[in-house]
Amino acid sequence: MPILEVEEILVKYKKQEEQIETVLRTECIRDSLLNKDPKVGCLRLTIQETRNRNKLILKEQEVVKGNLRSKAIFSPMELQWEKVFNEYQINPSLPIITWIF
Repeated sequence: MPILEVEEILVKYKKQEEQIETVLRTECIRDSLLNKDPKVGCLRLTIQETRNRNKLILKEQEVVKGNLRSKAIFSPMELQWEKVFNEYQINPSLPIITWIF
């Protein structure tokens, strides 16, 4: 498909998308006016707001994954346990008894 055809299709669907968004906004306004509970509002987002929200969620997820990876690779607790284990092997606090069978 040539680029011009793709651009024409995108323009066509962009117009339809804008019409749908205006309908959703008017429904949202109508619902908020009819709704007597002030806490309940319009939860519908535009496409761009949804994309931005999803990008932020993915970015936060990558940060969390990076933090988990760094904690999995380097853990101060592991170093402390290794130090305690080595000290115990050098100088055990309990006598070691071997049983001969």
